[in-house]
Amino acid sequence: MIGRLRRASVADAPVCWHIRNSAIREQCAACYPLAAVEAWTPQVMPESYPQAIIEHCFYVIEDVQGELLATGYLDRQTQRLEAIFTRPSAMGQGCASHIVEKLKEEALQQGLSAISLSSTLNAQPFYLKQGFIPLRHDCHFSATAGCYLDCVEMYCPLTLPGD
Repeated sequence: MIGRLRRASVADAPVCWHIRNSAIREQCAACYPLAAVEAWTPQVMPESYPQAIIEHCFYVIEDVQGELLATGYLDRQTQRLEAIFTRPSAMGQGCASHIVEKLKEEALQQGLSAISLSSTLNAQPFYLKQGFIPLRHDCHFSATAGCYLDCVEMYCPLTLPGD
């Protein structure tokens, strides 16, 4: 059961990293080679990951017991959503949708008129439901995986409530 949406703290980084890896292993294995998925999800969290929590509008959703269920952030500089991941046991409960909505609000408050992202092939239907529009199929270089991964570049125009 979904509890609260809140800003992530650096102390959340290890659990956020675990959610990321679990989500990729669970959901992306059908769309990407196993070797790529394994390289993409190293056990050791990069030193740069906690820094992303500090530097960006990074949110988590926790359940009523305080266990983290989902993550995501807005990179204000690139105007992109990143790290939208849900713990596999919480998928389908609306966690990622809540994160995306909050990040859209943050983007509007920052004066952005649109946001974009690189969707994994398996996540494209989710982002379509969130109002994102596919631009093109692309290959994204994952420094973590050390390889190129097929993706779909997408964008979402933002409008103020009532527009």
